[in-house]
Amino acid sequence: MPMIVDSAWAKIARQAWEDIQPFPGRFGLSWRVALLCTLVSATAMLLKIPEAAISCYLVIFLSKQDAVQNCILAFGVILMASFVVLLMIPIINVSVDSPAMRLAVMFFASYVFLFLSSATPLGEQAAIVGLIIAFIMTLVTMVPVGEIADKGLLMAWKMACMPMFLMILFNLLFGTPSQTLVRRRIVERLQGAAERIEMQQTSVSFNTLVSEGNDASLQQMQLVKLLHLISAARLRWLNGAVETSYRILIIAETLPDDLDIKERASLVARLRQAADAINGGELPALLPDLSVPADASLQQIQAALSGLSQPDGGAVQPPRPRKIPMLAADAFSNPIHQRYALKTSAAAVLCYLIYTGMQWDGIHTAMITCYVAALGTTGETLRKLTLRIVGCLIGAALGFFSLLFLMPHLTSIGGLMGLVFFGVLIGAWVSSGVERIYYAGVQIALAFLLTTLNGFGPSFDFSQASDRIYGILLGIFVIYVIFTQFWPRSVVNQVVRQLNDALSALGELSVLSRQDPQARTQAASSAHFALGQAEELLDMAPFEPSRLRATAGELERLHALVDALHEFTGQLYVSGSSQGAISERLRRLQEQLASGGESPLESQHNGLAPSLADDRVDHESSDNGMEQQLTQIERIVNVEGS
Repeated sequence: MPMIVDSAWAKIARQAWEDIQPFPGRFGLSWRVALLCTLVSATAMLLKIPEAAISCYLVIFLSKQDAVQNCILAFGVILMASFVVLLMIPIINVSVDSPAMRLAVMFFASYVFLFLSSATPLGEQAAIVGLIIAFIMTLVTMVPVGEIADKGLLMAWKMACMPMFLMILFNLLFGTPSQTLVRRRIVERLQGAAERIEMQQTSVSFNTLVSEGNDASLQQMQLVKLLHLISAARLRWLNGAVETSYRILIIAETLPDDLDIKERASLVARLRQAADAINGGELPALLPDLSVPADASLQQIQAALSGLSQPDGGAVQPPRPRKIPMLAADAFSNPIHQRYALKTSAAAVLCYLIYTGMQWDGIHTAMITCYVAALGTTGETLRKLTLRIVGCLIGAALGFFSLLFLMPHLTSIGGLMGLVFFGVLIGAWVSSGVERIYYAGVQIALAFLLTTLNGFGPSFDFSQASDRIYGILLGIFVIYVIFTQFWPRSVVNQVVRQLNDALSALGELSVLSRQDPQARTQAASSAHFALGQAEELLDMAPFEPSRLRATAGELERLHALVDALHEFTGQLYVSGSSQGAISERLRRLQEQLASGGESPLESQHNGLAPSLADDRVDHESSDNGMEQQLTQIERIVNVEGS
């Protein structure tokens, strides 16, 4: 076990190093976030709006590559913040003289919005509303009673809305529109497929492209259509090309390894030629196929490439993303949502009681940390806490270095803004990467801002800066204790849920006709997305406490199952006919996984993991690779194959 844990942490360190490497568009997003935070800080100081660091945090937290999404998110926050401030006026008037009632309002509001963040697509945006309400309630003890309803609430509204107004204006001027990002994603998919076919092995970047699914790009195209950002003809082609490029990505992994060298080279050249044309804003040229290949995968990828040269982008009907229900089906039956809201709310209130009881308002960042650090499973939360601790220490070190050596030479707000730009640029570079390191980047920027932005100009107050860092660490400690001691959730349980979602999508795929390529692509996309989520969750297992962490054999088995299902998805996608018998077997696999309990695989498969390597199938020599793959999957889950 120690060797396995050590290797897992070594893998995490290597992955973190890879995650901070540059990629196209990373610097562009980083400097935009840094410049916007600089403008927010300058505006806060000129208008005397306190807590500029929190205003900048909202920008860093909400900023995406997509300018359209940024504007919509910012507008939504403005509406929500305005509604909350108006709603809080009568509540504050009622609770101003009652500390107990203030605590009750803080806890109840936090519970409601944190529940919504877990059970609805609002996610962390709902948690921000809970944070705003809790912060407003803390102002009751900080602002003179006669000024709470006007100055206090107005201050909170400015803190939340000023950066959002600037965010909208900034993205309208300098942001990257949705259609440009979608076009780039299509190019990335074609280039990734070409690399996969040429190298005959799957890379991390290829897996990332497949696992992200198709819904995010299709949702971006819906925004483009709704806002009439491009012409109808261009919209039609881009929308179709999103689906077609994803089809190419899936099929590329199923091509036989013994494909003729000339056919392989020709296909790679066509993919790269199409990518170059699309990157230049043109439609790929229609090149005739010299012969009809015998391999079904090669036939389909050639047909998809031809489709990219058509006005519809290769999709007869405009594809649409899956409809996401506004409320999860198990919102009130599954205690997970209620427990998450209860634990996070309790942690926030406890932090509030600690720093008010100690009369140490300087560590009020403890309460804020609770809202931005809690996640569903214990592994997710502890990974996020680890990233925040690392980010906090790096950001604090940058901040204290600035206070010691740079701040004494700054005599104006302009100089301070230059310092803010370069400090946030470092955090934004990290946060603009993959989800694995996102929170570390956010925390680097936040800790740096909390230590350097104290007041309305250059400040040399070390005590206030250190207090805020102590507050962050206190909040992290409280979250750690509560999430590991009360209703801890292992990532294994969430992995099994994702595997069941993948099997459900595969069952749907197995009965869909070849005449409905759009539905088949959507089902395959859903399966790959769920498997990608399961894989990411498995990477969080080393962060769990040893008493909660799954055994090495169970983790190995789950990794093997995810890999096998990834491969099976591609084979099932290119199969030529409906597979009713396979659908039944997939349904039985779902039932087997769902009936497990807290650790459904561990108790049923002890001793199986060492044989996985021996049971792998040689798909190159098999006449029925898909059948052999399914048999292997059934063996991993210990289900009797039919």
